[in-house]
Amino acid sequence: AAEPAFAAVLSQFVYNKPVSKAKWLCLPVIIGGVILASVNELDFAWSALLSACLANVFAAVRGNENKKLMETEGLKDRLGSVGNQFCITSILGFLLSIPFVLWKEGGKLGQFVESFKTIPALRNNMIASALWFYGYNELSTMTLKKTNAVTQSVANTAKRVIVIVGVALVLGESLDFMKLLGCGIGIGGVFLYSIIDNLVKKD
Repeated sequence: AAEPAFAAVLSQFVYNKPVSKAKWLCLPVIIGGVILASVNELDFAWSALLSACLANVFAAVRGNENKKLMETEGLKDRLGSVGNQFCITSILGFLLSIPFVLWKEGGKLGQFVESFKTIPALRNNMIASALWFYGYNELSTMTLKKTNAVTQSVANTAKRVIVIVGVALVLGESLDFMKLLGCGIGIGGVFLYSIIDNLVKKD
């Protein structure tokens, strides 16, 4: 939920892309809404919390670096399109992750290959998941081209609220008051974030 805050800090102080004060004030509302919506799920280890924070930092860096690539003269022309840029960064990410995968899970590689060959459900779900995830992230990169790293992070955070509501509806779970309140605050915060600069200018 804190990804927009990390993105805003990096954008403001590292990448020299100022975020308006009005939008800064919207971030706690959005983050707070997501926290309220998931407050019943707060069963975690400190290692998980630290890992999530680290993931937020890397996500913020990725967003800002992708935006930087899109604006770099000469390089953006050679990349050709947002789709090409996302494809190249995905390939690089895959290649960089191979040593870590082999280090942590290399001993299970044979077992995985055998399971992939013999269990259709695993194979089909894995391929479908990969395609959906790739498509979602490419769309996210396209969104980044039209906005900025902080706005993309805000949209990504809003997605969590939508997922909470969607999963509850699909699985028939009850939406208690706190969850509904958090969802409302989160979605309202995102809407406010999207229009706040225009509202301030009018004043």
